[in-house]
Amino acid sequence: MILNKRNYLILVFLTFFMSAVSAQTEEDEKEEEQLMQKWGERDFAEEVGIVSEFLLSKGYKIPSEKSFKQKSWDFFGIDVDSITSDCQSLLSKYDYCCFTKNGRFLLTYGETFRVSVYDRLQVILTPKQGLELLNSPDNGFSPHLIAYNKLLFNDNVDPYVKNYFLKNRASSLQEVVIYFNYETNSLLYEASLPVWDDDLRNMWHFLFYNNYQKGYRKRLLNDLYNQSGQYFISTLLKDLTKNWHAYQQGITIVGDKKIRILPISQDKALLHLIKLQSQHQDSETSLADSQHKAYQYLVNFYKIDNELEPRLKENNYYNMGLKVLTEEQKIISEDQYKLTENHYITKSNDDYINFRSEPNSKATVISKLLNNTDLIKINTQGEWLYVKLTDNPSVKGYIHLSQLEYNDNN
Repeated sequence: MILNKRNYLILVFLTFFMSAVSAQTEEDEKEEEQLMQKWGERDFAEEVGIVSEFLLSKGYKIPSEKSFKQKSWDFFGIDVDSITSDCQSLLSKYDYCCFTKNGRFLLTYGETFRVSVYDRLQVILTPKQGLELLNSPDNGFSPHLIAYNKLLFNDNVDPYVKNYFLKNRASSLQEVVIYFNYETNSLLYEASLPVWDDDLRNMWHFLFYNNYQKGYRKRLLNDLYNQSGQYFISTLLKDLTKNWHAYQQGITIVGDKKIRILPISQDKALLHLIKLQSQHQDSETSLADSQHKAYQYLVNFYKIDNELEPRLKENNYYNMGLKVLTEEQKIISEDQYKLTENHYITKSNDDYINFRSEPNSKATVISKLLNNTDLIKINTQGEWLYVKLTDNPSVKGYIHLSQLEYNDNN
């Protein structure tokens, strides 16, 4: 079809007009997006100020920049210096919003508390109204907010914090121990167990620390094994088999942020599970059967990763007390309990503690132990740990968990 001059000019005009409208629309949308982002940042900054004032009124102490950076790295696997916005998303059991770099605390709720509904319209609360809401005994998120931040960033286990986490053992306490790697207070750590059947998502949390420099979770693996035996070993080894190469790429938090897992940490976690398997015995499984099963597990991993076998041999299996007997097709655990025992040391303001025959403060005192006495955990009974002396394992008794500190140097 041939257009006459008039129609041609009309077509050119319409094309130009539509292009101009389209360009203007894109520019308007961009300006609107920037404006919404600016408003969002303003509203978030105001909310941070409200929450900060509230937390301070409840005894929260804002950590130093250095302390906050280290704790964010340990608990969330995130380098604060890499954050480009104040609201940084993190991996949690209950999908919390974020932690704030400027405020230096964790926001333990998924949506802003400042939006209220009035006459079917959303209304933003004023700072004063926000504080009143946070202080209201009827809201369900303030106790959560206080307890998490005082524990994680202040190392504060006052009666309020302790009671909150013990009351919410299966939810909040297990989250801070499993997902955020909190292990400082022995009483809260031990109270979080058992955890095995409560949450089998994101199973790497049972294996590795969020801070890659801390390696793998030896203490937790030992406790989970003592709790669930061979089922625990086979379940985690199955997860490692499935995700061996994926873990080497890191675990995505959000965007380009990932939790790193070093090859040495992955190797050691595997060998720790192999070691537990190689020394496992129960009413249905002999030691010889476990040694053969451990060997088969390791061979299967060699098939997954061609570089694993030479790497382990070059590093002498990281001196983890394993002897691989290829001809006999079994693995022997040498010094079998050295790696798979959890040790504690005594710690008291009185320089000594009472070693009791039963788990209560009125039980007979077997002896008085000086501070820094090394002990081996047997099991937990309430707030008491049943232990044996490292230097004399035949002597066993009970010590309250408030007077014990995990000995990571064993």
